[in-house]
Amino acid sequence: MCLKMISPAEQHLARGLRAILADLPVGESIARSESLREVLNSLEFFVPEVLAEIHSEWKQESLDGVFPVVARKIADREAEIFGLCIIISDQSLTPIRLRVQLAIAGDAVSWLECRLGERGPDGMARWPYRTLGKQLHCLEGRAETIDWVYQVTYGEHRA
Repeated sequence: MCLKMISPAEQHLARGLRAILADLPVGESIARSESLREVLNSLEFFVPEVLAEIHSEWKQESLDGVFPVVARKIADREAEIFGLCIIISDQSLTPIRLRVQLAIAGDAVSWLECRLGERGPDGMARWPYRTLGKQLHCLEGRAETIDWVYQVTYGEHRA
């Protein structure tokens, strides 16, 4: 049996998300709060770790912010976050969608579906940070229609 190493970023994400989801009914939006901000901050470190395992360019890249259009509880121990993230190397914006299921016990992610970057005519679409408000508005309702550049799924999703 091979044990997965749990990074500090994953532990922080799982701990924070577990606290947020504990008393929230399924289907409810996650309220903007300091707790949500901490979860979003942990994604800045966790998402690049996950992407770097498959995509070598992410070993030199990271995120500098996550801005949700949607943040909600979609099942027990499971959340969806969809919005924009900042690519740190050029401070540009690109879409991100995460579905995260927490382990039954402990501070770990048992399943993750990560989508990042919209495919454009010249590679991954990137927008200037100054257009954040406009781009967030343009994303509404588009989670299922984006042609994602990066798509990583790991773990076993349990109902």
